[in-house]
Amino acid sequence: MRYGAGRKEETRAKILKAAGKVFRRHGYHASGVDKVMEEAGLTAGGFYAHFASKEALFAAMLAPTAAETPAALQPDRSDATDREWVEAFLESYLSASHRDRPEDGCPLPALVSEIARAAGPVKASFQEIVRGLAARIERSVGGSEDRALAIVALCVGGLGVARSVEDEALGERILSACRDLAERSLADTDSTSQPANRRKTKDVF
Repeated sequence: MRYGAGRKEETRAKILKAAGKVFRRHGYHASGVDKVMEEAGLTAGGFYAHFASKEALFAAMLAPTAAETPAALQPDRSDATDREWVEAFLESYLSASHRDRPEDGCPLPALVSEIARAAGPVKASFQEIVRGLAARIERSVGGSEDRALAIVALCVGGLGVARSVEDEALGERILSACRDLAERSLADTDSTSQPANRRKTKDVF
């Protein structure tokens, strides 16, 4: 049976969503195509009608997975100033709840070690997310792009380290320390060039 383009796109979206869950839950290398398709409620044989390879799926799933994690990347502060948005982002991203729910959170800390070993398209997708998030922070609070990139690295790395230690109390200290350092960095940012009444925009980050 042949399906229209709309049905094919719908199925592709289901596979991407399932891959986001499975890869964050089990890791990319520990997750086969069969497991992803089972999560999506589809038969494994239909996978290659949508993706040329598992790695192509990996590259494709990062951006939509990041965009669909509002608790981690888009705090619900539609009435907040840009500075308040960044502060809420740090509080949400570097939190115990985000640490304890990797399959529902940002894909970057969950998969960063596997992305580092992946081919160019996967790294390019990761890079786009990092740059987009850094740009969102930079235009919110001013300062340099390097400062914004450092804050992103602190968030992703700090969350990854907090998830990797055995002692839960130590993990919470790591999260708190990273939040404090990021907030001090924000306090040092010269935001006088930013309009005082700027509001959060509705974009990916």
